[in-house]
Amino acid sequence: MIEFHGWGVDIPVMTENPNPSVRSRQVSIQLRGLREDRGLSGAAVAKALGMSPSKISRIETGARGLSVDDVAALLGHYKVPESQRAQILDQVRKSGERGWWESQGLGLPELWQALINFESRATRIQNYEALFIPGLLQTDEYTEAIIRSINKTLSKAELTNLVASRRARQAVLNRRELQFLAVVDEGALRRPMTESGIMRRQLRHLVDSGERPNVTVRVVPLRVGQHAGMQGPFAVLDFFEEPSLTYIENHHVGMFLDEKEDIAAYRLALGNILNSALEPAESAELMSALADGND
Repeated sequence: MIEFHGWGVDIPVMTENPNPSVRSRQVSIQLRGLREDRGLSGAAVAKALGMSPSKISRIETGARGLSVDDVAALLGHYKVPESQRAQILDQVRKSGERGWWESQGLGLPELWQALINFESRATRIQNYEALFIPGLLQTDEYTEAIIRSINKTLSKAELTNLVASRRARQAVLNRRELQFLAVVDEGALRRPMTESGIMRRQLRHLVDSGERPNVTVRVVPLRVGQHAGMQGPFAVLDFFEEPSLTYIENHHVGMFLDEKEDIAAYRLALGNILNSALEPAESAELMSALADGND
């Protein structure tokens, strides 16, 4: 589990080419494999090297930048051959090159830098939301209304920047290899907005988005009553030849869960939620009816 504190905002990222964060993630996977091959626990390695178990976890998940010194210490502890050690350390040095979201001085919290890195190369994202429209499918005006309600102290310029950032981040859906499943509770579709037209247009945008070949939108109807999604929103991210992750967030803490047991638990939860959800065609009918005021 990798935990971050602090509230951030999502910003755009869209690349289909390998970048420094990809190299960092690849090294992290190698380090985890080396440890497991030697039958060592993360806690045992942390104790031997004077690190915290959470630091070992962060290193192996690639949620933050890798230090050459830290990686060298791990490789030495694992008695990795010199030639392999040099190759891995070279990858670490290259992964230290900053991405555009860092080099432009945006000052993003680590949580969001990690989310951007992971989301930009995921092959499948499955997102369940109970209170909001999933961020990747929000309209500008819906985003603005939501952000304004959450933080009323933002200046007009700050608000404009956040809305533009959300819009640009949605370009990730243009990646042909990405499959996006959005599952949303009907209550979020019925939540009144400051201006009624905002929700009508948002609902029509959801219907249109669901017609894209790589986007599926499903609604959990209110009539099902209690269901597995009532424990809260989450997203499961799958990658090509990389371990999956689950992302969860609340007011002050965001976490990436990478343990197999956690991933399995959220996949099970998603399956149970989908058992209660309408099929895509039925979901589109409901959203269209709500948009037209014929519910």
